[in-house]
Amino acid sequence: MSLTVDITSSEQAEVIKIIHDYADIYITCDKQPNADYFYGGTRIISWDAELSQIDTTLKRLMLYESKIKNQLINIAIRNNLLSSYAEQLPKGFLESIVGGARCIIKPKNKEIAAILNNRKNVEFNVIISRIFESIGQVLNKENGRIKLTPDFGRFADLSDILAKFTPHVLGVSAKDGGCGGKSSYTTTGIVAAFEQTIISKQKETNLTLIGSAGELGSDMLKYFVKKEFKNIAISDLVYDVGNLSGFTQFGDITVLPSQTGKFTDSCLKRGGMIVATTVGEELENSNWQIIPPGTFLLLAHNLAIPPSKEGIKLMRHIAELDIIAIPGQLLTLGGALTSRLEWFWRQSNPGQAFNKPLAHTIVRDTVSFWINKVMDVSEIKELTPYEAMLYNLDIKL
Repeated sequence: MSLTVDITSSEQAEVIKIIHDYADIYITCDKQPNADYFYGGTRIISWDAELSQIDTTLKRLMLYESKIKNQLINIAIRNNLLSSYAEQLPKGFLESIVGGARCIIKPKNKEIAAILNNRKNVEFNVIISRIFESIGQVLNKENGRIKLTPDFGRFADLSDILAKFTPHVLGVSAKDGGCGGKSSYTTTGIVAAFEQTIISKQKETNLTLIGSAGELGSDMLKYFVKKEFKNIAISDLVYDVGNLSGFTQFGDITVLPSQTGKFTDSCLKRGGMIVATTVGEELENSNWQIIPPGTFLLLAHNLAIPPSKEGIKLMRHIAELDIIAIPGQLLTLGGALTSRLEWFWRQSNPGQAFNKPLAHTIVRDTVSFWINKVMDVSEIKELTPYEAMLYNLDIKL
């Protein structure tokens, strides 16, 4: 196995590049000086992606997703939001400050990419293990300064594979003191936000779930069905192949067309409540102008809003249409929060099962805290919810 590691640094971030036989791997973290460590997820990018695309995606995921989510959590903790759980929380958690990180894996060629996107491929375990071995070596060399969760796809055991090579991985299985994957905790946060909307009480309203076959989408669909919403419509790229078995076992649910890279008009024009648990960058490429006034739009995914001033501009245009759009960082921070709890839990309670009920409780409390705070600031300052979130984080774009 050949391996080359290169480190570059800028004012905002540091980037570690690993050149491996099977993939080029990019790991970045921000430069918050007082952070205990830096944390983020992992994403596989197209094998033929240009270097500029990789750099843009890497920085955007780190700065606008991981860093913001961890800042939201840092502030919630500093506000003593979780102090009532002090006796249950592990040592160090209530004093923790975590910065943002991110990892991107770019397969060397089309063949390697096909293997990494197919968990059933007989070569998957060998190739991903070799890639993770190189990542583990770098994380170990960093002495825990950077911690990652390999959360791409619906592969629940990826953290356990990376854990063979480094302890600085989060999302490991329950038998090892881990949370066993972030999805259910993220769902808890999305549900907490949803239940604070007016529409959550209106069971007859149109409810559209985009990305309904993914991990988050599947959980949200089960929730909506359990709560007996009457007018549910779903949309996902996997439905387009014509095989809906296993996806529409929930009764009389409308299936709407989907399209890669955007929200279809059929989904947007229903109005009411639209929940998107998708890949990212769809909203800015969609006909958002046709969304009916009064719609609640929960952008429950990464890369939901363009970076910098373009994102603020888009959110203002949408608000002018009397649409309430809740940003993804606020909705999906549950995964980052649970991963933080897992790390300190594993240090304080080696060999003990992770406290899942506690994790769901603090996720629910934290997202509810931020929803209330952001919506209050939004009304008082006459800002969009996205701008109100940035205002509370003292982020100026």
